[in-house]
Amino acid sequence: MNVPELSDIDLRMKVLAGEIYNDEVNLEFIKRQMFASTATGEYLDNHAQDRGIKRKSATKAVGSVKFYINEPAQQPIKVPKGTVVATAGKNSVRFITDSDVNLSIGNDSVSVPCTAEKGGASGNVAVNSVTVMVTNVVGIDGVTNTSQFTAGSDTESDELLRKRVLDTYQSVSNGTNKAYYKRLALSVEGVNSVNVVPKARGEGTVDINIACKDMVAPMSIVNKVAKLIQKQRELNVDVKVFAAEIFRLDVGVYVVLKDGYDLETVRQNIKSAVSDYVATLEVGDDVLEKHLSSAIISAEGVSDFSYNNMYRSSHEIDDETFVTLREVYAEEVDEI
Repeated sequence: MNVPELSDIDLRMKVLAGEIYNDEVNLEFIKRQMFASTATGEYLDNHAQDRGIKRKSATKAVGSVKFYINEPAQQPIKVPKGTVVATAGKNSVRFITDSDVNLSIGNDSVSVPCTAEKGGASGNVAVNSVTVMVTNVVGIDGVTNTSQFTAGSDTESDELLRKRVLDTYQSVSNGTNKAYYKRLALSVEGVNSVNVVPKARGEGTVDINIACKDMVAPMSIVNKVAKLIQKQRELNVDVKVFAAEIFRLDVGVYVVLKDGYDLETVRQNIKSAVSDYVATLEVGDDVLEKHLSSAIISAEGVSDFSYNNMYRSSHEIDDETFVTLREVYAEEVDEI
């Protein structure tokens, strides 16, 4: 049957086809949100809530800054609480002092604790990064940070939240097993990985080793986890919480490039692939060479490779160690 274009029937059929297509799209969306393994956003939050889990919010980085003057003070200089300082550059990060301090007579500097203005990992800035005084303090010549800011973390991603939700199905928490303590520790904002070791110090003891993303967990987070665990631990069980040691992995390879690729691009591709693999490791997990090799050979631009002596150190990964990737080094060769 031929339907004349732009006729009444033609227009009706086009509208109907559009509605059917919209319904199909909506149905596919609903199907994805029905299951925790594919749900996203607020729908994943609902699945998490059904399992007693809440998405972790962003946490603010904490540290301290040093206000200084060029010559010893002739009179006290007050730096008030709420003074704003920042990193230099286009995407600056702002920090706010937590208390009033006074630079006393005869001194040329004073330190004060600070908290990032906004939550997020961007607040974990390196030493000597905070150099801008947003709030002018009369008598103060400059500011810097002599230690790194830590404990800042981004809002928990769908990927990480989904993993926690699915873990509750695979390792059912009964209030007495490793899954129970792991679930409690991971519920604390800033905690990225957990290893629970029963009988670590004998019968009736449990050690919990925690790590934040790419860094040693600060004592503020260790204490939060410990406080939560003490409230909800089993009776007559001695539970202790520790900050896991960080082992920063360097990977060095000789690599044969595929045609059309340059070494730096391939090195970055390898680093990205290895980083994705290392991100799957928990506290206490060692790097498995077969998985590491699989990640490297799958990186775009790699034709073949072999490890150089930089691949592994003699460091042994134990229950208290968390592996993070520091750097990937690559040297181009014609053949392996």
